[in-house]
Amino acid sequence: MKKLSITSALILSLISTGALATEEATSVGSPGDPGKVSRTIEITMVENRFKPSEIKVKQGETIKFMLKNAGKKKHEMMIGTPEEIDKHGKMMKKFPDKEHPDEPNMITINPGETGELVWHFTEAGAVNFACPMPGHFKGMNFSGMKGTIDVEAK
Repeated sequence: MKKLSITSALILSLISTGALATEEATSVGSPGDPGKVSRTIEITMVENRFKPSEIKVKQGETIKFMLKNAGKKKHEMMIGTPEEIDKHGKMMKKFPDKEHPDEPNMITINPGETGELVWHFTEAGAVNFACPMPGHFKGMNFSGMKGTIDVEAK
């Protein structure tokens, strides 16, 4: 009986943690359906900045970000909360060559190449993006390769 109680408590803990993670992910949006793109926004990645770094979208839009790496180093674009981006940046410092193709909120682009990231904006407010590669980003409160997406309410 004691094992069953511990197992039940563990399952409930995992479910509640997952629910919190889902709410947090919802605050910045979700992966977009490429067949339902509202519009395309082009972003150029250069050493230590995005052009543009401030973007305006409307709540409910699905945006295709067309990214061009015009820099000499590999860059990423990660959409997330400041905490998620900072956490990923710390991980990248430990493992700078780590690949993460299964992360729907980010893309890695080699120098001279292009790529796309499709994102659906579900909530109004500010959404952050950054390049958490080592040396490109020092945290959301500091300078570096980062930007903001202003999601206007419907």
